[in-house]
Amino acid sequence: MTDSSNDSGVSLSDFFARCKLAPSTRDQCDAYLRVRFSENIEPTPFQGYCSYTVIVGNDRIAQFRPPEYRLDVDISSTACDIFGSVAPQTEFLGKLEHNDLQVYLMRRLPGVSLSELHSSNSSTRKSWLRRQTVRDFAALQAASWQCSKSRAEVVMKRKVGASIRWRLNLMLSSIPSRFHKVVISLSRRFEYIEDLPWTLSHGDLTPSNVLVCPKTGRIVGLLDWAEAEFLPFGVGIYGLEELLGEDNTEGFTYYPEARKLRALFWSELLSLIPELGGNVDLLKTVKAAQIFGILLWHGIAFDDGRLDRVVEEGMDDGEIQRLDAFLFHPRGPLGRRRLLGRVQSASTRVYNRVFSKGSRR
Repeated sequence: MTDSSNDSGVSLSDFFARCKLAPSTRDQCDAYLRVRFSENIEPTPFQGYCSYTVIVGNDRIAQFRPPEYRLDVDISSTACDIFGSVAPQTEFLGKLEHNDLQVYLMRRLPGVSLSELHSSNSSTRKSWLRRQTVRDFAALQAASWQCSKSRAEVVMKRKVGASIRWRLNLMLSSIPSRFHKVVISLSRRFEYIEDLPWTLSHGDLTPSNVLVCPKTGRIVGLLDWAEAEFLPFGVGIYGLEELLGEDNTEGFTYYPEARKLRALFWSELLSLIPELGGNVDLLKTVKAAQIFGILLWHGIAFDDGRLDRVVEEGMDDGEIQRLDAFLFHPRGPLGRRRLLGRVQSASTRVYNRVFSKGSRR
């Protein structure tokens, strides 16, 4: 196979080139599966950044990953325990001979990804489908709350959980100036955020990883749990923003009904977690944790998984555009406004709305 080859109109060479693997590695991956399985195999039409993914028969998926993007099978098992059929059961098969690619087998999940819907018929999608997706996302957050741990109980913290204070300080020192006041406000609430229950967060809630039923809007699967870990509750709610809008030629854009969808999410969540509705300070802290999650996932550059650099203008414009939308758009979680294309500096209003101090829960 050459670097320019395609399957289903989608280039499969990027993953192998990115990992500095020989073009013949794909053939080795396919041969590995043919020896072990009698079913037909074919690459999935949409390939991820960190893996080569193949459909095995009708109901299984095989995935090849370099060591730096390995899956934690124990975390995957925990995700199945908490979230049920939405998370795929995952088995480690071994390593590919002659290189270090890790091989995993998992249950194939139903549905289509949000990214597929966005690229096909998003203009005809009805609001009630989005409402169901948002309700299901609230139910998933509530399920994680029911299986929460205290910070002290999370003995083996992973990449983000073990360094969240360092990441906050990193953003305080070098994030683009217009986001700085939001980070300062978060730093004043940080000890309260750390004291929230710690819950399993998916870690990569992008449209390509969220599977829904196109007829009902129900969330039927979450793909790619490689970045999953226990984090303070609310941090994982950063993914809500991806359900309230989508990318177009101008970048991420909120749906016209985004405010109503956001209100529906919080209403549903409070109905499922009554203790949140009965404690104003706790709810404020959870909403602050959501903002912190947005900054963690879009304010820190991915850099092939290094996650040790704050985003920079001219280098990470896609992530910065999302930060602008998520933190400053009137339909975003803070409801901030723009005037003549320039961000207002009303940091006091934002602080009072979301980050105002209160007693601990």
